[in-house]
Amino acid sequence: MKYKSCKDLEKSIYLAPNEIRSCCQRFFFKGKMRGDAKLLDVGKNNSLKPLDIQERRKILFEDIQKDKVESCLGCPHLYDRSDKPNFTSDIDHLSIEHHSFCNLRCNYCSEIYYGGKKSNYDVIEFIKNLSENKSFKNCKQVVWGGGEPTLDKSFEIIVKEIDKYANPKIYHRVFTNSVRYHNAVYEFLKRGLIKIVTSIDAGTEETFKKVRGRNKFFNVFENLSKYAKANSNSITVKYIFTEDNYSENELIKFVENCVQYNLNNCCFQISMNFKHNKIDINILKSIGFLMGEFKKNNISKFFCDDHIAARFKRLEMADIMEIKEYLNKRKINNILINNENLKSINIYGAGDIAKNIITKIFSEENKNQVELFDSDPKKFGKTLCGLKIKSPEDILTNNHKIYISAAQGYDEIYRKLIKLNVDRKRFISGLFI
Repeated sequence: MKYKSCKDLEKSIYLAPNEIRSCCQRFFFKGKMRGDAKLLDVGKNNSLKPLDIQERRKILFEDIQKDKVESCLGCPHLYDRSDKPNFTSDIDHLSIEHHSFCNLRCNYCSEIYYGGKKSNYDVIEFIKNLSENKSFKNCKQVVWGGGEPTLDKSFEIIVKEIDKYANPKIYHRVFTNSVRYHNAVYEFLKRGLIKIVTSIDAGTEETFKKVRGRNKFFNVFENLSKYAKANSNSITVKYIFTEDNYSENELIKFVENCVQYNLNNCCFQISMNFKHNKIDINILKSIGFLMGEFKKNNISKFFCDDHIAARFKRLEMADIMEIKEYLNKRKINNILINNENLKSINIYGAGDIAKNIITKIFSEENKNQVELFDSDPKKFGKTLCGLKIKSPEDILTNNHKIYISAAQGYDEIYRKLIKLNVDRKRFISGLFI
């Protein structure tokens, strides 16, 4: 017998103000956005225990087998396994979104993240219970999301509490809008304990106010510039494409400001509004244009994230020609990645982004152009899309260009390969078509 499960159900939890979720995946199935699978509701002043997580995981698993969980129907992250998982309260991935206070009002966001809700439960007590139960012993990543995490007085306390009993290799990825400077963020960056992601989504004050709801454009750049002095390698600057911010002038100004505020050495994540289920051809052109501006300004660490990879489709030849013509007119001729200009490639990161690239870009006949690598020893020797997954050290056995197919782990992978003495000239960033 086969069972349907997923890694988030087995080893992740997401803390929201009034519920605990098992994931934050969002996808479209039968015309409806789904995801955010709920483990349990949390009433006022409920006292949560590690055993609650273990029991609710079992129940959700059984309901998934019966197709009774609307949020999981058609989920691309479900996989078949021959045995039932051994559910525990262990947590490999923790996401903390326990309040919805925010000092911005982004036009692609929703009241879930800025509605002003406090948590129904004592988050610090719950974290302590999990920590003392050794639930974090294998936890590698804690993600802090919206509302704005640094507005909560418990931010610094919780980071330190988790750090007491957690895996020594753990790090916190903090999604902060950087509107306000927070000294704890600076100090944690210096220690290498956190990484931050800040979405700017504009190149001018006017567009920032339109997209992000408040006139705090230069505050964000000033604070990121301060944080970059602590550890620029642990900062990701994000640009979410919307209907309001994809003009060429906006993108030119965005990159100019990044250079002016000394953010060149940060990572740059290119994304799109997750509420849209497909990518407009004009957005694809603008993504190419932004990549061209990055390269023109010697910014090399940039990538498209999973929101774009999941919505990308195999392009018609007319669309490919339209993109090429657009970029050629602007003398941007070094960012397209296709079979014509790259005969062999190493893709590092055997996850959903790699899967989308391989299935949507490479045919069965030319998949042998790709070699696949990952940092997770559990994946070594296994296959993705028919390609064998190799260890990081194996990347030294060839001289092919290297594309990092990861969003959350891009910076970590980059540093890992540099430590292996991989030549920086081998890294490529660009747009697959």
